[in-house]
Amino acid sequence: MYNNPISEIFARTELERVMSFILNGAEDSDISKEPYSTRLTKAARPIVKRLEAIYPNADDMDNANQDLTEAFAAFQNVYMEIGMKVGARLLHQLLSSSDGSVQNEQ
Repeated sequence: MYNNPISEIFARTELERVMSFILNGAEDSDISKEPYSTRLTKAARPIVKRLEAIYPNADDMDNANQDLTEAFAAFQNVYMEIGMKVGARLLHQLLSSSDGSVQNEQ
């Protein structure tokens, strides 16, 4: 059976696949189709349970949660900035390549 290569290209251009390739360098076959809120809740559940077990005192739990939140916020900010730079670089390469060739600028 003949596979349509153009259709295959567009099938691989889902944002999650591109992001996975940029971050991990390989195609990730385990792409989640769940909404962001569901993915975040599922990912946070194990660490929240662990913190609750370690810190039964509400004040201690709040302090640990605040520390964790600040660390994750730093990661989020860094990866957001990296993502914006990667996106801008890809857009620049796309727009500056009028003949269809890929330009690798450093």
